[in-house]
Parts: sequence; C-alpha cells; structure tokens
Amino acid sequence: MKRLAMPGRRAAWGAAAAALLLGASACGGAPAAVGHTPTVLTIALNPQSPLNWWPPLVPSSNCGTISGGGISGPDMYLSLLWISRTDTIEYSRSIASGITVTNHDQTYTIHMNPKWHWSNGSPVTAANVAYDWKLIKASSAPNSVLPYCFGGEGGVPADWKSVTVQGPHTLVVTTTAPVNPVWFEHNGLSQLVPVPPVWNRYANMTQELHWIARVSNQPSNPVYRVYDGPYGISQSVHDSYWTFAANPHYDGAHPPQFKKVTYLYEGSSASTFAALHRGAVDIAPMSFSLYASATHLRGYHVISQRLFGYFFALLNLRPNAASVGGLFSHLYIRQALQMGINQQAIIQAAYHGLASPSLGPVPVHPHNVFFDSKLTNPYPYNPSRGLALLEHHGWHLQHGVLVNAQGQRLAFPLLYQTGSTSVANEAQLMKQAWGQEGIDVTLDPQSITSVSNLIGNPSESAHWAMQVGFKWSYEPDYYPSGGGLFTPTAGFNPGGYANAQMTRLIRATYAAGTPQQVAARFNAYQQYAVQQLPVLWVPTPDIMTVVKNGVTGAKSQYNAIVGETPVNRIGFAGAP
Repeated sequence: MKRLAMPGRRAAWGAAAAALLLGASACGGAPAAVGHTPTVLTIALNPQSPLNWWPPLVPSSNCGTISGGGISGPDMYLSLLWISRTDTIEYSRSIASGITVTNHDQTYTIHMNPKWHWSNGSPVTAANVAYDWKLIKASSAPNSVLPYCFGGEGGVPADWKSVTVQGPHTLVVTTTAPVNPVWFEHNGLSQLVPVPPVWNRYANMTQELHWIARVSNQPSNPVYRVYDGPYGISQSVHDSYWTFAANPHYDGAHPPQFKKVTYLYEGSSASTFAALHRGAVDIAPMSFSLYASATHLRGYHVISQRLFGYFFALLNLRPNAASVGGLFSHLYIRQALQMGINQQAIIQAAYHGLASPSLGPVPVHPHNVFFDSKLTNPYPYNPSRGLALLEHHGWHLQHGVLVNAQGQRLAFPLLYQTGSTSVANEAQLMKQAWGQEGIDVTLDPQSITSVSNLIGNPSESAHWAMQVGFKWSYEPDYYPSGGGLFTPTAGFNPGGYANAQMTRLIRATYAAGTPQQVAARFNAYQQYAVQQLPVLWVPTPDIMTVVKNGVTGAKSQYNAIVGETPVNRIGFAGAP
C-alpha cells in the first residue's frame, strides 16, 4: 500500500497533479506557518488534491486520489510487507518477520513479528490481516458496492484459495495452483494490511462495505483513532489542512522525529509557490512551470526523483467512445498515434529536460532488473510514417483531416486536468504533431475531479476518447507484470482494454518455474505490451520537490521502487 510519496503516488493510478506529495498552504483556517521549528513538519499537498479517503481498504474510485489513512498519507496503517529500494522484502521494517514457502510454491506461511501493537496497546495479530483479506475479497466480487482498486494484481482474488489463521502471529495463504513466489509475495501479499478490530463491524460484508464508504471521508470519526503507524490524525478542516500527531507507542525501529505533521491544501501551483516564498511550508511539490524560479527560492533547495512507473495517454477502447467509437481498438491507429508523439520535444518543452522517454510499461529509469535492455522503440516519432500507415488502411485527407470510407473523420477530444502547465504543454504538443498526420484533436481541459469521474465511470464512456496527464506507479504491483492494468478484470482498466494474448502472457508471469523461465515469460509480456500499445507511451517526468534547508531525509531516504520517503524518516538538522 502506498504511504507518503515524495511527491508522487498512484496507488493504482495517479495524476500528475494528484501524485502525492505535497501542495500548499496558507489557506484560511490553516495553522500558522511553523518556519524552522524542529517539532512540526509542514507539508503541502499537490494543488487541488485534498486528503479524501481514510479507510485502509482502497476502492477503484479512489485509486488515483490521495488517501489520508496510510495508502499515501503518513502511515496510519502499515502494510504487511515493506519493499526495499532494491525491490526485495525488507523484513526489518515489515509487520511480517518472514515467509515460508512450501507445497511446490502453493502454500505461504507468514510469520508476524509480535512486537507490533495498535495505538491502544492491543497486539497486531494474524486475525487482523485475515480480516483485511475478507474485505479485499468482498470488494473484489462482481457487482461489489465498493469495487477494489487493485483487482487482478497479485492474483486477487481468483488465484487465492484460502487465508487461514494458525495462531496469534501466523497466517497461511494458499493459492489455487503453484505460482511464482516473487510475483505472489511482491504483488499479492504486499497488498495485505492489518486492519484494527474496530473496523470489524458487520458480519454481512455488503453492509460492511457500505459502512466503510460512509465513513471514508470522516477523519474525525472515532474509528480512525486506532492505528499502528508512526502518525495518527488529530485535527482536520476539509479542503484546508490535516494535522497528524506522532504515535507515542509506535513499535518501528525509526520513531517519528516530529511531534506533528501538517498537510496543507492549496488550489494552484502559484499559491504553492507563494507559500514557499513566505517560508510557510517545509516541503512542497513544484510544477515544472515554476522550476526555474524554485531554484532561486531563498532558504530552500530543489530535489528530483525518478518514478518506478510511467505516464501515459489513456485510450477509450469501448465502442461508444466520444467521436471515435471503437476506432482505437485497431492496432494500426494506435501505432500511428504513437508515431505522432514527440517524446524528446515534450521532455524539453514541458519538463526542462527532467523526464525520461517511455517505451513500455516497465520504466527505463530508475534502473531496475525488470526492464529488458534489448528492447528498441518500434514506433519512434515519425508523423509522415504515421500518416502513410493510416492512408494504407483506407483513410484519405479531406480538408486537412483524415476521413475513412464511411465518412468518419479521425477527430477526437483530448482530455486532461487543469492546474498543470506541463500537462497542458504536453497536450498542445501532441495535438500539433497529430495534426501533421491529419488527426484533428480538440483540447478538453477539466478539473482533476471531473477527469477522474469521467474515466473512472464506465457509464461516462461516451463522453471521452483519450486522456493524458495521469500516471501509473508500481505499488502494490512491485513485480511489474501488468496484472492490474491490461486484463479485462484489472483493477485499473478504465479504457476497457482486452486482448486474449496479452492476458495469457500476463498470467504466464504468475506461474512457478526456474529463474530463467520466469525471466523469459516476463520479457515476453513486456515485448508484447511495447508492440501492442494498450496505452500510448509519453515521457515520465521526474518528481520535483522543494525542501526547506535543514530538513533532512527527503532525498536520502527516498525509495524509488515504492515512490516515497516515509514521513517518519524525515528529520531536521540539529533537532534534539
């Protein structure tokens, strides 16, 4: 599960504007600026991105939003497994102390460290983890009242046979067939989060999910007073600020270094910059449009971090997509569109050169063992070639726009969120390049809430065709095999992508086998995804963060695999 990102997050999908960390502050009603006090850390949230989901269970409707309860907030609820910077399980920081794999890679016995306790003093137990699975299973069911965010990832729920408690600190998970242990532990078991007993409210799971939805944006509800992470919510004003107090009973090896952490809401990047200019925040996200100015901020420094994920242009492949119907389901059209994306121009013009070109679903940067170094780009920028491909398939120019034999124009709206100059610049560059191919694009900027509602609701499919500006970062699918992305039952598949061969290749990455077999299956999936374009690949910008001088850990403690710096690892130079 996602915690504090520095800045940046999905959890399953995320927006450039909604990727966590940090937007800014001095709104009415917010606490006074703390300056250099070593007892309070003030963090700005991304513009227009309030903390708006608190339960430890995340539904698909909130995959791309910032969660306050620990999914991408200050660790109220800790996940069972902590993934290290080298993409291994770091048991010294996990709730689990180890996993024993038996029965031909089909039985996973999880041993929990008994040192962990809830903030009220009661122990964190295997039963608390088993209840999380009960929630996930119910949330993943067809027609769930609260569909699960990470369905399809880690075999959830189809590949899980049983979850049983075998003692206060022992949990046994069995799969329906032998599986690749690295995949299952990284993508499946990593989703488990011990849930405080206070959440175990109803025997009927539909009733339970309805109740979770009701209290989802009520951080003052008493249910949130029990947690196991380093911080717990203590005060909040909706769309203004949220203050967390250090957990005095936190059992982790690295206790909170600040007594309080305050997250501040702001409506624009300009307001964020103004708050920084006043010294009102300690850490804040920085839009690329203000990058040059940020480097000259007095008393601050700018850091950049890579994202273990990718940005993309999402395609609506459903037959009723706005303006295009089912045209995007044709591979040759997706190929022509990809040839019209000038990634290098976007990197320079929109991101000051601080971005990486994307080739497929596995990022080139940061360096990782999953990217296939033998891959080459099959669709480099070449609008002339793209136009020729479309003409080869029967399209012809008419008044500068391509038309097919049925008289349908190749024209569509390009949806993107307001509030980000870099995303607006990117959309404009894509529109211009596609114009060279005879593709007529209308820019459609909307608020991030509207964008999320449109693409996240299948009933709104007729009102959009393509969207740009969101990202996918790999948590909890740390083994980036695409299960939550490119299968018909994936938790994040708002464009309705379905390809039987893609599904087979993804499922093959789950299977047990020798290291050589596992690597070959993963590369086969990766190569197919690069060729098939389930989404269009666009540059992945670095994560830009402005940090007040004296604040420590923001860069050194950053974990690129999970895309975060744990807030309890942030300190202050000279603090007692």
